[in-house]
Amino acid sequence: MRRALLTAAALSATALLALSGCAAAPSFTGSWAGEGDNAPELEITEDWAFTGSDGCNTMVGSGTVDGDTFDFGRFATTRKYCEGVDTWLSLAGSATVQGDTLTVLDLDGAELGTLTRAKG
Repeated sequence: MRRALLTAAALSATALLALSGCAAAPSFTGSWAGEGDNAPELEITEDWAFTGSDGCNTMVGSGTVDGDTFDFGRFATTRKYCEGVDTWLSLAGSATVQGDTLTVLDLDGAELGTLTRAKG
């Protein structure tokens, strides 16, 4: 009887530890978009490759994920002059996800802007 209780307790503890480690990691993959005219757009694939536009300039690269942070790494971008367009996305260093909001940060960790997960 005691052995059965110890076995049950050990199995319960193992299951609890396994479940506590199953917190869902943020999903960076998919389409993200800003609002308004010339809104920024970003597409991140399952292998962390990305393409996007800040509303004028295009960008392409391959990032990495470490925990809850997407690191854009080095990427290529055009550098056209775009009157009236905020080109903040081309300064991206990393990003985090909270629900359906992707917060884009610069290389120093300051917030540049947010994009919303595209529905569909």
